[in-house]
Amino acid sequence: MAIASGLALLAPAPATAVPHPPKPQPPKPRQQVFAYVTSNDGHVYPIDTRTNIVVGIGATEVGGGPDQVAVTPDGASLYVTNAFKYVSAVNIAKKSVKDIPYDKDELSPDILYGEAIAPDGKHAYVAVQNPFHGDKVSVIDTTTNQASATINVSRPDQVVINPSGNRLYVSDKGGLSVIDTTTNQVIDTIRLNEPAKGMAITPNGKRLFVTGDSGAVSVVNLAKRKIVHTIPDAGTGGLAISPNGRRAYVVGVDTKVRQGKVSVINLNTDTVTKTVPIGDIPPSTGSGRYFRPAEVALTPDGKSAYVVGSYGHGTPQGTVFAINTATDAVTPITVGAGDTMGVAVGQL
Repeated sequence: MAIASGLALLAPAPATAVPHPPKPQPPKPRQQVFAYVTSNDGHVYPIDTRTNIVVGIGATEVGGGPDQVAVTPDGASLYVTNAFKYVSAVNIAKKSVKDIPYDKDELSPDILYGEAIAPDGKHAYVAVQNPFHGDKVSVIDTTTNQASATINVSRPDQVVINPSGNRLYVSDKGGLSVIDTTTNQVIDTIRLNEPAKGMAITPNGKRLFVTGDSGAVSVVNLAKRKIVHTIPDAGTGGLAISPNGRRAYVVGVDTKVRQGKVSVINLNTDTVTKTVPIGDIPPSTGSGRYFRPAEVALTPDGKSAYVVGSYGHGTPQGTVFAINTATDAVTPITVGAGDTMGVAVGQL
């Protein structure tokens, strides 16, 4: 028995299959980041944020007077509001455009204002004013590109949605309507000191920053639904908050020298820490030609800001200013033949 056991121990082990090494996976394509700019010449111009060169769908027409632009979270589509009664849905890869009207009557005076896209990309919300058929927020189903619901709001203007996607904030003449997006019902109002010109919510969803004609930025605590602080002399136009929630960038005009500016706000202290000049200063002859910023958007890494606007005084010139947020270096980019109206940043 001992000999048999020893022989068994000396017997070769049964052969086992050698596992095949895993097949190498092709590297995932690196996403590019584009700044999409609407121009009053009727086009959308993408800017490659790595090179600040206009590329791609610059020839895509989106109707007369394109204004606001928003990008779906997957970076595949743009929704562009026009000066009159429809939104242009742009498939970026196919360079195709579908116009989404709000009224079958071609003479209906629908005027579109702000827009926002839900964090899950399923709906776009557009502020629509119509003195005859009533004001509203139209809800677009991005799968069908049809208006799927209507929310009655008086004189809607700016629109912003929180990171969770369950609350929509719509500005009117004197305040904000708070909308539950699960029911599309107005559930509360927030009083503002003045009509909103621009709005942005912090990434944690706790605070809303609002600009107005006074130049002050109102800070709204969204849990308390009231203004808790104001930041003077920041800006009168659009604003954007950095992805890390540490800074806000607000566009406006330095009235002392008549020059465009971007104010940088430290969101830990709610104070303006610096101002970046944008565009040229008018000559001493007082021609009045200087850049007036309107909107600003940030790249996902927060390293670049893109500012659009107009020169005014009958001087249409398609210009975008790219700002390096680390060095404050400003790079002008020529875009199209008309004033630049809206800007949004997306990855594709």
